[in-house]
Amino acid sequence: MIRRFFIAWGQGLCAALVLGGLGAGPAQADPARISDLLQTGPIFEILQQEGVDYGADLSEEMLGQPADPAWRAEVAEIHAPDRLRPPYEAAFAAALEGADQRAIEDWLTSDLGHRVVTLEVSARRALLDPDVEEAALIAAERADAAGDARLKAVRAVIEAADLIEPNVIGGLNANLAFYRAMAAGQAFPYEVTETDMLAEVAAQEPDIRADVTGWLEGYLFMAYAPLSLDELHDCAEFSDSPAGRALMQAQFAAFDVIYETSSAALGAALARRMAGMEL
Repeated sequence: MIRRFFIAWGQGLCAALVLGGLGAGPAQADPARISDLLQTGPIFEILQQEGVDYGADLSEEMLGQPADPAWRAEVAEIHAPDRLRPPYEAAFAAALEGADQRAIEDWLTSDLGHRVVTLEVSARRALLDPDVEEAALIAAERADAAGDARLKAVRAVIEAADLIEPNVIGGLNANLAFYRAMAAGQAFPYEVTETDMLAEVAAQEPDIRADVTGWLEGYLFMAYAPLSLDELHDCAEFSDSPAGRALMQAQFAAFDVIYETSSAALGAALARRMAGMEL
């Protein structure tokens, strides 16, 4: 089963481009300040709602019934910001060590940097509506068919930032954590070995890759609609820079931690729910 949300998604994607003339910047690096400038708080609120929506899908598909209030509450707690954000922040800060944090803050406090982050968060929130998500995917598909220059620019950003591969790996790892927790909770009516789970997850790779690629293109094509082609070019240029790569790697490292944690917790909760139904 493929989770309908992925690690990093481009959040903060071009939010550290080093431009001249932005001032002296902060005197001391502060990963927590960078996280706040990336609007991590609102992102975790969105993640919680996405988790609840995914939990409802799991209830339909694996329990054969709509999600009841108790299940929704349990899934909401698994994805609670106050539960997931502390390990995220710790991993993010550790991964940022050695990065040019001053340059990152300079850009995040600039007008364009702030606009980019705000657009990403706004689009992410809008995609909570399945109709909006579908429209975004369709818009990107139509732009592809038309050879749209803006979609080509968005794809250049995605390629420069190397967003696809880490998202695919993160999705595979999250699904493996989910299956391991399900197996540990004896949710399967037959023995499932580690080899079985690895093979099952590996078989999902093409679907996850296609899903990640289509979703990222739809999301970023929608999010970056107000940006000019020159600004999109700036995003791609930054994404391929040392500072840009460091920022994205830090976000991926941190989201890997919380996605594997939440996926394992969700698998364990689902196993308990299935066991309770059998009693």
